[in-house]
Parts: sequence; C-alpha cells; structure tokens
Amino acid sequence: MRKGVVACSGMVIGLVLLVTAFVGPWYTMNGSGALGMNYDVRLYLTRMETHGEFMGQEISTSLSYSQARENAEQAGVNTESFTVVDTAFYLALFAMFTAIITVIGMLAFVVKKGKQKMMKLLGGVFGLLTCILSLVPALYFMFTGFAQSGSGFWFTQKAMGMTLSGGPGFAWYLMIVVAIIAVISSVAILLKKIDQQELLPQVK
Repeated sequence: MRKGVVACSGMVIGLVLLVTAFVGPWYTMNGSGALGMNYDVRLYLTRMETHGEFMGQEISTSLSYSQARENAEQAGVNTESFTVVDTAFYLALFAMFTAIITVIGMLAFVVKKGKQKMMKLLGGVFGLLTCILSLVPALYFMFTGFAQSGSGFWFTQKAMGMTLSGGPGFAWYLMIVVAIIAVISSVAILLKKIDQQELLPQVK
C-alpha cells in the first residue's frame, strides 16, 4: 500500500498548494523611473493591489475586479484582461473541488473503505481532472495576451525614463507544480494493483 499512501500524501500537499495559489498573486508588474516613482501591482484572482512610492509619499490601494473593471470602462480601457482573470478564477475553483474529491477517493482506497476498485478510479480520474484544471488556467493566463502592454508574459520595457517589467507571481508557478503532483499521484494510484488479500476483509 506504500504507493497508495505516497499518492494520497502527494495530493494532500497538492490541495494545500492549490488553495495557496488561489489566494496568492498570479501576476506582478513593477514600474520605476523619474520623480522617485516606484510601484508594484499584484493581480490576484479576486482583487488588484498597488503598492508604491511617488515623490516621497507611499501609495497603497486595493480594488476588487468589479471596481477595477468599472474604472477601466469609464476610462475607455480594454477590459479583456478582466475576462482572463474571471475564467482563471472559475477554473482554479473547479480544480480545488476535483482535488478534494481526489483526496477523498485516494484516502478511502488507502484505508480500504468502500469498494476498492471504485475508490481507486475515483481518486485517479479526478486526480487527472485536477491536473488539467490546474494547468489550463495557468496556460490560459500565459497565452491569451494577458499583459498586452508588454512584449510577452515575461517582459521589461524602457521608455521616457521609465522601466516597466512584469511576470507571473508565485501563485502561477504553484499551479504548474500542482498539475505535476496531480498527474504523478493519479498515475501512481491507477497503476496500484488490488490484490485479493486486500479485498478479503470487505467480503466478510
């Protein structure tokens, strides 16, 4: 049963990382230049935060995406990036749901509760779904032109004495890690053979 325990433990770790990624920053941008301007923008799945300094004064704001979208629309700014965030939010939410089911299935398989074959398939199949639902929002963030002002997902631009750079936050990287953990754990549990001795206690 060692393989099952390792797979279940891996998915528990994956679920913790997934929750951390859900509340952490997915994208960050930094700007610095003239007049002592220096600021950081952190984009989460539920809000946008700005921290910085301008002419010796500290600036700190936090807006929900509904507020940010409203301000952007009033300013005539393209709001496509907000659609990207909304989609990633729901995909990540579904990933947490499938991860919970995966842990339940794998745990039931390890402690021999319920039908072993069914629990094994439940943990393995939903683990693969967790992998997909973790990877898709990360790739969606990367390939939908989220940072349209930059030259790519990772970018650095210099203009008029200003330097602007951007790249994924730690939450984005965690989603990649979760996808890897989920696929390894799922394959491990699906390849675990159920021998007859493990089924005997359920027959009695």
